[in-house]
Amino acid sequence: MFGFGFSGLVDVLVLHQVLQWHHLVSGLYPMDTLAGLQTNVLADGLFSLGMLVVTCVGAGLLWQSERRTAAPLSIRPLAGAALIGLGAFDVYDVVVDHMLLGLHQPLSAGGQYNPHWLVVSLLLVAAGYYVYRTGLADGNAGTAEHT
Repeated sequence: MFGFGFSGLVDVLVLHQVLQWHHLVSGLYPMDTLAGLQTNVLADGLFSLGMLVVTCVGAGLLWQSERRTAAPLSIRPLAGAALIGLGAFDVYDVVVDHMLLGLHQPLSAGGQYNPHWLVVSLLLVAAGYYVYRTGLADGNAGTAEHT
């Protein structure tokens, strides 16, 4: 959850607000009118608040997990889980927001979404899964040696 929310925050802050490549509902409301821009900025703000809640819930769950375990949490499984969440948000964004709902399209040739980002997002999920699983395996091997 933490990686998913964090990725959403980075997306909206960097792509929507700083670079202003697109806004959350720019596929529905034009960005070249004051009313359209106000609607888009409001949607971006509400989305930011939602992603902040998801990030905080994820951080709370992580904190709760860390407090319940006798041994400190290993960094590799945590990093892997965060990568999975980051990639999962990007897959969701590509499939739901861009392709299915057409809420917004990033700037690209012809105004269409670049499908290569879906491949990159799936690679992030796969890399996260690999880091997570190998981190768990390394952690289990370490505990087996000490018992």
